[in-house]
Amino acid sequence: MSHLFLALFLTIFGLNLLFGLSVPIWVTGLLALIAGVLFLMERFGIRLDRK
Repeated sequence: MSHLFLALFLTIFGLNLLFGLSVPIWVTGLLALIAGVLFLMERFGIRLDRK
């Protein structure tokens, strides 16, 4: 799941840099934050299981 958010972040960030899209900075920041938190959760084995 974290790889999906990282891929979305990198795609949007790259397109924003290359073509000057008017994507708000908070969108890219939010995607980066979600990807980072998910990577840390996977690294330390934190699981959020639904019951």
